[in-house]
Amino acid sequence: MPHFDELFLTQIRDHTEAKWRDSQPLTFEQFLAQDRMSCIWQKGTKWLGLSDEEINSIEKQWSLHFPPDYRLFLNILHCLDRPVIIATYDGDTRKIVPCESSFLPDWQREGDGIKNAYRQLVDDITYEVLHNNIWKPGWGRKPITRYGLKQQIEALIARAPKLIPIYGHRFLLAEPGMAGNPILTWHHSSMIIYAPDLYHFFCKDFVELLELTDQDLQAINIESRQISKKKHQEYKTIPFWGEML
Repeated sequence: MPHFDELFLTQIRDHTEAKWRDSQPLTFEQFLAQDRMSCIWQKGTKWLGLSDEEINSIEKQWSLHFPPDYRLFLNILHCLDRPVIIATYDGDTRKIVPCESSFLPDWQREGDGIKNAYRQLVDDITYEVLHNNIWKPGWGRKPITRYGLKQQIEALIARAPKLIPIYGHRFLLAEPGMAGNPILTWHHSSMIIYAPDLYHFFCKDFVELLELTDQDLQAINIESRQISKKKHQEYKTIPFWGEML
């Protein structure tokens, strides 16, 4: 299997940019009629990699330390220079309509969106605590008021290992500061190991970018589950987040 290294990411960049330069994008009607592509890439789309100085500035701004594999991703890919087109439901017209999306977070220009990703995670966990009586032993004594519960959860999350929003509701564990940290997502009152590392995450969520065959994807998914199962007890020791696995 390939590794999440400079060669892997550079090949993705060069292949996709060549494809977006030379091919004609689908119309929205064609997009809705197919079942493989999750969005429409605009013609001429390019990746906006970041310099080391720009990444250092972002880390300082957000009080984060990016693991080396995610830092490499930011160096070579980071985000797109123009939005993709996705399908969304319009409640007023009751129709599926096209909508622009940034696809991947732009750390330089989408501060509000990144803040919202963090805020939504806190809100989702707080909702489950308030409405579904979730309280883990390691969280300390349970407050008796709703306000106290909310304050305690926010304090626990603030002290927990930092997370990095990387795509949708997926977060990369920032600590420890080494390659191979898992990608977490909040799902139905629990935290899920969505992928054991960035390589398996990329293969799982960006099949069309990598142009994986069904056989390749099946092998990668099996390997991903095996790694996650093997590391399950290790994941359980992650402060705060591990208790919800």
